[in-house]
Amino acid sequence: MKQLFYTLSLVFLLGSLAAQPVTKVLFIGIDGVRSDALRQANTPNMDSLAAGGTFTFSSWHLRTTMSGPSWSAMLTGVWEEKHGVTNNNYSNPNWTEYPYFVTRAKEFRPDIKAVQITSWDPMSSQVTNDGWDQKVVLGEDNDCVAAGVSLLANDTALDVLFVHIDDVDATGHANGFNPLYATYINAIEYADVQVGQLMTALKSRPNFNNESWVVMLTTDHGGLGNGHGGVTREEREIWWIGWSNLGALPKQELIVDLGSLDPLDYIFPNANDFDEAPLLVDICVTAIDHLLPNVDPDTVTRWDLDGKSWLNKTTGINNITVNVTGGNIFPNPTNGTFTLSMQHVKHDISYRLFDLDGRAITSGSVPFTADKVDVQLDLRKEPAGVYLLEVTHNGISMVNRVVKN
Repeated sequence: MKQLFYTLSLVFLLGSLAAQPVTKVLFIGIDGVRSDALRQANTPNMDSLAAGGTFTFSSWHLRTTMSGPSWSAMLTGVWEEKHGVTNNNYSNPNWTEYPYFVTRAKEFRPDIKAVQITSWDPMSSQVTNDGWDQKVVLGEDNDCVAAGVSLLANDTALDVLFVHIDDVDATGHANGFNPLYATYINAIEYADVQVGQLMTALKSRPNFNNESWVVMLTTDHGGLGNGHGGVTREEREIWWIGWSNLGALPKQELIVDLGSLDPLDYIFPNANDFDEAPLLVDICVTAIDHLLPNVDPDTVTRWDLDGKSWLNKTTGINNITVNVTGGNIFPNPTNGTFTLSMQHVKHDISYRLFDLDGRAITSGSVPFTADKVDVQLDLRKEPAGVYLLEVTHNGISMVNRVVKN
């Protein structure tokens, strides 16, 4: 009797394990979509995905905002200091130590079937050790989407599909990356139609209800004028949407509050200050985490990932405050005395207060002893007007305006 019970229990256990849905990822990358433009555009398909999952309009790109470095960071989960790509020529990459996320996932699931489809050839021809079983380069976005639709609908063995949509970026270069331009908004809205086509095909899979899908939808950078590659907020602030059919990504919006930072003063940020915020490098780490349900990417130290996973993470901190290098200044305007307050401090801080003519009023430094620093400053002897406070942390400086009444 005991032997029979043991046998039946083992059969039940094996049957339960076999019934676990296979984890799969659809990765849709839409090139060059500014966050503010996406908010303005009419995008019912992307809106539906956002409403059903985790999304943010304030994810951050902290390095070179060109396509080569951007897609490399997104698909490796590390910044360019590690993956080595700093331009669109993909010169001097380090794919051996920092490969694409599919290669990482295949260390634990070597049978994964993964396909990349793009109309931008360098993403295919200039990348090695990427883990794709098939790399398809087609001439037009519509062809890429059609190929993706066919694979999703018909290939039951498919585990990972990456589809790159490029025409929004091309429109920005030709007509301007600006939400005020109808041509740019129209290109985003057409990309949303293509997203809808891919999602319809995904949901039409014969075994869809028994598969565990995560859809990661995002952009590589924004734009300003007719280009990108600079350090402005319009180029660095991106967005992403994570949706899952079986609830792996909770319904929530991640809102990043930059505190008192004037957007006109936005410059290259300190990555350490953005530890808790959603980042470009988080996107593929979330995908890895889903593909490997029994592996925590953070614990695989040899991968040396810069990103973090948002899978199954109900944050409780939907409003994420980021105190960048400039810190918070209060009160501002001030009647004389004010406080510079900084959090997430990891290095010594130096500061310099001066007027608009460059005359120094005071300066100083604060050795690193804690992750929060408050510095009291005094303008009581100075006339009313605008002053500048330069703060340097870890070699990065930011200048903030201070107004004295």
